[in-house]
Amino acid sequence: MKQASFEMNRRSLLAGLAALIGASAVPDGAWAQEAGAQDAAATERYFAPPLYAVLEEVCDIIIPETDTPGARAAGVPQVMDGLMRNWASAERRRQFEGLLLEIDTAARAAGGAGLMSLPKARRVEVVAAFDAAQMRQHDHPYRRFKDLILTAYYLSEVGATQELRYELVPGSFQGGIPVGPDTRAWAV
Repeated sequence: MKQASFEMNRRSLLAGLAALIGASAVPDGAWAQEAGAQDAAATERYFAPPLYAVLEEVCDIIIPETDTPGARAAGVPQVMDGLMRNWASAERRRQFEGLLLEIDTAARAAGGAGLMSLPKARRVEVVAAFDAAQMRQHDHPYRRFKDLILTAYYLSEVGATQELRYELVPGSFQGGIPVGPDTRAWAV
């Protein structure tokens, strides 16, 4: 009697899981495999190109590239834009759009031009000043905005595996672990 061979790749496994769970539990676009689908998503941004450029720059200033990739490399601006397009309430959209406009207005007040027209060093100064002023206010929407940027970054593959230390299955409990200057925090 011949034994039937059974091979399963990741794609067919995920498709089977979707059938088990129910396709309605999977977010729209999760199954997009082609580059064309990704290009279409890029053209369907929530933020207009000038505001999206400000969003990218603010994300990059909040989490810049160091010895690890920054927010831009981790795809945080795309996540933020996708959340606004697909998930956020109308009020939250207005708040975050308003914040980006406020940052651009602050840049115009500081340098006579929009944020993206300023030199990089001046952009950092403008965003840092805006950040300092807004973080003093406990109920300002900027706190949620910045928290969402940080959350999107640390939940990204880059943030969880390069910025933080990640082990799929950590070892046994060790009460005392030596900490050095190159030790990173744990992702999970």
